[in-house]
Amino acid sequence: MWYLNRGNGLDMNVIPAWLEGVTGKGAVVTILDDGLEKDHPDLIRNYDPLASYDVNNQDSDPSPRYDMIDSNRHGTRCAGEVAATSNNSICALGVAHGAHVGGVRMLDGDVTDAVEARSLSLNPQHIDIYSASWGPDDDGKTVDGPGELATRAFIEGVTKGRNGKGSIFVWASGNGGRDQDNCNCDGYTNSIYSLSISSATEHGYVPWYSEACSSTLASTYSSGAGNERQVVTTDLRHACTSSHTGTSASAPLAAGICALALEANPNLTWRDMQHIVVRTARPQHLTATDWQVNGAGRNVSHSFGYGLMDAYSMVVMARNWITVPEQHKCEVLTSDANKQIPAKSEVIIPMQVTECDGVEILEHVQAKLTIFAQRRGDLNIQLTSPMGTKVTLLAHRTHDNSRAGFSYWPFMSVHSWGESPFGTWKLEIHNDGRLMGRATLQNWSLLLYGTKRFQSISSNTNEPLKPNKKPSRGSKKNKPKQKTFPKLKNQRLSVITTRPPKILSKPKVKQIGPVKDTIVANILNNTILNSASKSKAKTSLPTSTISSTTSDFSPYFYAVPDSKVNLDHEQMVKHYLKFVKNVTITYPVMIPARDSSDKKSYKKSQKLKEKSRDIQSSNFNPNMKPFFPKPSDKPCNKESKADIKYWDLTLYGTATRPAYDLKQSKEADSTIPVLYNDVLHNSIDSSANWKNGAENRKDTLEVEEKQKSSSSSCKHANSNFCLECYGGLLLYNGTCITNCTQGFYDSRNDLTEKYDGINLASNGKCIKCHYSCKECSGSLDYQCTECFSDAALYRPSGSASYCYPSNIIYDVLSEKWYYRVILVLTFWTILFLVLGFVYFRKRPKGYKLINSTEHEEN
Repeated sequence: MWYLNRGNGLDMNVIPAWLEGVTGKGAVVTILDDGLEKDHPDLIRNYDPLASYDVNNQDSDPSPRYDMIDSNRHGTRCAGEVAATSNNSICALGVAHGAHVGGVRMLDGDVTDAVEARSLSLNPQHIDIYSASWGPDDDGKTVDGPGELATRAFIEGVTKGRNGKGSIFVWASGNGGRDQDNCNCDGYTNSIYSLSISSATEHGYVPWYSEACSSTLASTYSSGAGNERQVVTTDLRHACTSSHTGTSASAPLAAGICALALEANPNLTWRDMQHIVVRTARPQHLTATDWQVNGAGRNVSHSFGYGLMDAYSMVVMARNWITVPEQHKCEVLTSDANKQIPAKSEVIIPMQVTECDGVEILEHVQAKLTIFAQRRGDLNIQLTSPMGTKVTLLAHRTHDNSRAGFSYWPFMSVHSWGESPFGTWKLEIHNDGRLMGRATLQNWSLLLYGTKRFQSISSNTNEPLKPNKKPSRGSKKNKPKQKTFPKLKNQRLSVITTRPPKILSKPKVKQIGPVKDTIVANILNNTILNSASKSKAKTSLPTSTISSTTSDFSPYFYAVPDSKVNLDHEQMVKHYLKFVKNVTITYPVMIPARDSSDKKSYKKSQKLKEKSRDIQSSNFNPNMKPFFPKPSDKPCNKESKADIKYWDLTLYGTATRPAYDLKQSKEADSTIPVLYNDVLHNSIDSSANWKNGAENRKDTLEVEEKQKSSSSSCKHANSNFCLECYGGLLLYNGTCITNCTQGFYDSRNDLTEKYDGINLASNGKCIKCHYSCKECSGSLDYQCTECFSDAALYRPSGSASYCYPSNIIYDVLSEKWYYRVILVLTFWTILFLVLGFVYFRKRPKGYKLINSTEHEEN
């Protein structure tokens, strides 16, 4: 594990933290991925079931789905980087091997907005850090981000997670470097709520897959060129690997380092963590062409952020850290943004910022742009701060041919961290389009996030710890004195008054209060001010901007809600529906506009995958936990009695009878099909049903024969669930049927199935086929007999047959070694035949000419 033990500034300085006993104890990290092998011998001791969930199958077991190529190994690999157990001589050592780790299985199926939201909001009072190594396709042409529910989950996490301190979201920046992708087109890494992490190679270079963008905060070591080493971690099937790669490997390392800082100071907020990362990241030994010193004196790069994360420096700083003040935000608007950008030209638009209430030290900067372009990939967008820091918000993307442009897309930069917001900002847009490839900037605004001046380390100094200076580890006299931190209470969103926007000719400055109140104002409409706050306010908001709503976020959004909530079911439903209504009718804070031309469902993919997995979600699980919180065991009032005040009865049904019943009443009408052909096998106690079925069907003789052979179709049952059927029938979802439905196969015909002590001739089950098969002879992926319409059947041998998607079957075949060998042999065979034909075609003609000449002379 070279990235942890090289020393001399060539690792992430983790071992000094371990030597002081800091291993991440008390911190909880969960991996949002394709599953977690919870019984892996290197993970089982630190596995946390409260930080785990299977969103795809809707149960509490996050174990991955196993297949022939171990396609769902990604989550297990990431978890090992964080919390693999120490001193057990099994595989690897996690950065935070004293922390608890869990997994959320959410990528092995359709990754919808609801799936993302459910994953991001899992048990936020218990989980400290969410590590994600996935996002939109890194193909250099996609612009996508979180939807409405996922955006809501981010906001809920940072405002209410960890008892008000905020959940910490660590995100991989992306692997689209080869396709010239830009992570500012990824709405997850581009978010102010996520800690975006990039990669550095063993020798300190920019990896070939790295995406350069202004939203990257820091980097960790990962894979590089073919001759450079990769990351060691746990692998699927209780194995170990030394070939984990990409920014997928960098994000979990960063999550583990953050866990070490949380052990040193559990009261760190989500913004405290970002401040500490910025102040301690080391730019030394990292080679990039775009290093620059920002206005606050810090080195920063588009490829590495502020440099390599330093675990020990973060731990030392966290011990003495004073929580940063509340974040404020102001939005600066411009009145003359409508600019034409012809091909092969550029425009420069200055914006003067003279007032920004509450923001004196910058953190995040967002430039929200609406641009029309004939070809979006021809645009190059740069932003220069008043202190001279120039950042590239968007670089050219050669594969992006979209005409959709950008609609209120928030390009984010962290390069001005610590600078002053006051002065002239410059937006430059270059259009490298050809001929008629024009572009139009329709509008843009600048969102400045920051705080007032604060004391970052202790009450004696305003200077942050310099990243280039190694923290002292000398005698006890020089060692900083540890302080005790009181536990932070849950920070409720307060109702405050803010000054109305001042009317300026150019630009217009919209004054907004603290970010928490801004979120409430934007998502849940503007907050109504109570009479007390109105009387104390110097100036009040215009009446037209005030509407009635609540200032607290709905507690029912969490997948695992707080058990202390004590409301009856009707109140929960009404409150939840009210919350949904508020979200759908207002403009969310962070929702980026998507490509209007793409009508497909937006699915996310892992950073090491080219495409997302398109797998049908599993059937409904009857053991799934309800979405709403369970009522508390504690009484809500002093009375000990429970009174039933009212109750409702809900009846579900249809207006007409089923077609089967209509058939019985109209025996002469043969046009109505028999919909329930297996109705006779659908009951456990079927002795009466056989009789009733015989009275209502014409096949009385067949029923009587079955009745003689068996008084019931189910042999053994548990309640209403059948466990074993009589001979000739197949067990399917707790019922007995004659033939398996589509997608299932008869276990009696599968020689690979092993039944100990069971007579296959009389006991059969309907077992689900592999997800890629429409019909099959077994449960494995090479036992398909029929494929879906978008796939083709491929038989590499007589005993194996696969279903491969039609659009990738050529790529799959080209990966087979024997297929490549056949192609090479075929090529050389054809080449030799052609050359031989040409050679022998010329040679006989020459002999004939000489022979004929000699014959004439003779």
